[in-house]
Amino acid sequence: MQKAFVIALPEEVGHISELHGHPVHYSGVGKVNAALASASLAARGVQEIVNIGSCGSSRHPTGEILRVGSVYQDIDCTPICIYGHTGFEEDSHCIVFDEGAEHTCFTTDYFFDRRQLAKYSPDYLRMVGECSVFDMELYALAKACRRYGISLRSYKWVSDDGDHSQWLENCRLAAHRIMAMPEL
Repeated sequence: MQKAFVIALPEEVGHISELHGHPVHYSGVGKVNAALASASLAARGVQEIVNIGSCGSSRHPTGEILRVGSVYQDIDCTPICIYGHTGFEEDSHCIVFDEGAEHTCFTTDYFFDRRQLAKYSPDYLRMVGECSVFDMELYALAKACRRYGISLRSYKWVSDDGDHSQWLENCRLAAHRIMAMPEL
């Protein structure tokens, strides 16, 4: 198997099992699930992963599709190291996996809810504002792909701005558009 698509949830792409003749793998939500899916695909010899999925954004409108090229993580190991870096690990703050893509992603362990801003740290809120989009899987996918020598591309569509009330409907609308993209 040369190429595979990794998507967190079937609802994001209408429950399909393949796209453009390549298998679709549903990882589940979050970094742990994404890392496990990537490792499983690496063990099967996949050489390219294309990640497709919904995301939030405070900078781009709902429905916009973005090609992401670098990803930051939500991790706080202070006082061992500064926010966003993994303790005792070099080159952990940002992973650049697609030099031709200008958009950035902040992968977090929280669903960002703009009605609950007080629960987030200032560093977290800064990253939500600075990055093009935020999700819950891409950092883990990028780290696993880097470790296993797998090429990675990621296409995210903005499903919300921190208001999840229309998430499922926005997935339905975006799924048709993204699956028709010839560059996938």
